[in-house]
Amino acid sequence: MIPILWQCDSAVAVDKPAGLSTTSPPGTDSLESRLRDQLAAERGFLAAVHRLDRDVSGVVLVALTKKTARLFSEQFAIRKVRKTYHAWVQGRVDIDASADSPSSQRMTQRWTDYLRKIPDVAKGEVCRAEDAGAKLAETDVSVLEYDGNADCSLIELSPLTGRMHQLRLQTAARGHAILSDPIYGSTNCTPPKRDDWPFDTIALVAMKLQFHHPRTGVLTNVALERLTSG
Repeated sequence: MIPILWQCDSAVAVDKPAGLSTTSPPGTDSLESRLRDQLAAERGFLAAVHRLDRDVSGVVLVALTKKTARLFSEQFAIRKVRKTYHAWVQGRVDIDASADSPSSQRMTQRWTDYLRKIPDVAKGEVCRAEDAGAKLAETDVSVLEYDGNADCSLIELSPLTGRMHQLRLQTAARGHAILSDPIYGSTNCTPPKRDDWPFDTIALVAMKLQFHHPRTGVLTNVALERLTSG
């Protein structure tokens, strides 16, 4: 069963498990196909309005009507949805106090890069702004804790843009690859053995979504109870 974190008459927010695709062709396993069975909505409309990589777990917003899917898509397009991730990364992450950072109780730094997809490969790269295919990528970053024994940091990432592998690329480009990332990091590096991080896949979790309710417009927060820190 897929855990339901929040629901209304036209949408649900769920906790996607690691190792499961958000969407897939008809007849194959995915978050959408499991939810159709679970919610008995095989004949009705059901669509995830954003995606997480297969190995990434966490909060996913799913529309149950075409109108709601359109409303949510518009919110994502104009950056009205705030996404928050937690990740264990290699080394100690230092936040520059002089950086242009939004006001917050926790010191925050904005990472700005240009990214592009590598042709014919499910992989991206950091590039120059003038390079062909370059797209601006911005993420607000703060440090939650540092584990000296494992030499890794737990950080919070709030992407303002939604580029392919954005968080994985931006962390790796700064020498802080996400642990257990098979593409941009080292598969030999694993998160500390802790009860609050029970994963053997990439150490990246979509912790929270903030969006406007599709019916009322009220600002709504959906967050995981697990993995809270800082």
